[in-house]
Amino acid sequence: MTISTAKFLMLPLLVLGALYGIRNFSGEVATLYTTDPEGQTHTTRVWVVDHGHELWIRSLDPTSPWLDNLIRQPDVQLRRGESITDYRATPHTERRTRVNALMAEHYGWAEWLLSRFEDRDQAVPVYLDPVG
Repeated sequence: MTISTAKFLMLPLLVLGALYGIRNFSGEVATLYTTDPEGQTHTTRVWVVDHGHELWIRSLDPTSPWLDNLIRQPDVQLRRGESITDYRATPHTERRTRVNALMAEHYGWAEWLLSRFEDRDQAVPVYLDPVG
């Protein structure tokens, strides 16, 4: 294998590593706790955006397991920093354009870069309404 072939083969790994880093280390990344049909708790790292008194997260994949979990069981928890809060999660596809714009404004270059690889037209915005 030549050096140029090795560099070519490393390119996908570098791109995947960069995408992972952008998703997990560019701005606030919160942890969402959902419950599956068997009662098991699952954690998912998500970007969050505050808009006035509203709190939004988003699934870029409408078939995502964590999205399925919160549709079946909308009582979720979200960890932001050291604080864990209970929420009632409600998907709102009609807010897609607005939430995508809020994410772009909040996460800037990282959102722009990820949008080159992932389709925002299928995103499912989820409103988190505090419980209690």
